[in-house]
Amino acid sequence: MQSIFQTIAEANRQIDSAQSLVSNNLANTGTTAFKADLYAAQARYRGDFNVDASALPNAQDSVVDLSIGNISFTGRDLDIAINGSGWMQVLTPGGEEVLSRRGDLRVDLDGRLVDGVGRQVMSETGPVAIQPDATSITIGGDGTISFAPPGNAGAARIALGRIMLVDPNPTDLTKGLDGEIRIAAGADPVPAAGIQVVAGALESSNVNPISAMVEMISLSRAFEAQSKTLKSADEMNESSASLMRVQAG
Repeated sequence: MQSIFQTIAEANRQIDSAQSLVSNNLANTGTTAFKADLYAAQARYRGDFNVDASALPNAQDSVVDLSIGNISFTGRDLDIAINGSGWMQVLTPGGEEVLSRRGDLRVDLDGRLVDGVGRQVMSETGPVAIQPDATSITIGGDGTISFAPPGNAGAARIALGRIMLVDPNPTDLTKGLDGEIRIAAGADPVPAAGIQVVAGALESSNVNPISAMVEMISLSRAFEAQSKTLKSADEMNESSASLMRVQAG
């Protein structure tokens, strides 16, 4: 009987973890280029399989849904969306290079090209820095950043460099607890010439809010069912104990 209590308690713990994950996905349905977390579980057998075949639910590490969100046009020059597979390399405030598809870019007060959460965009030669006198900043389809010379709009545009666009193997990518996408150690990304970006557009989150809500409801019902089973098991355990006391008397 004790194993029943352990199994139900562990199942409820895993359901609670899954609910937290789905809730986070729902909270990010409006986050640019957000990649949803997926939840996977498998049975973990107790003891020797030939002696004790009972099993506990065992959660695997969460995995990330790398599918591409919808692209919507904004008309803003510094908004970009990666067309198809691929990633931008960005630098976190802590100095770590990670991957992102978030293209809501802007120039901060220090002249750095950053995304909507302050991560600095990397070029193929280093962090992108915009010159103070740069005007009419645009990003080409190949990711090249350019600007018009001040006071001479008719002159040839000046290129600042190309955004570091990479296309690593999806199996080499992981999503940390901080939400950052990282490439596996030893799999250093290299510039991918074939990646194209769409200027004046943004990629949406790949979370399907309806599916996420249905999943949340299913998890809530599963939790209620497990709780009822736990109550029934407790009642059976109490009945068995009472019967044993009567027989002993």
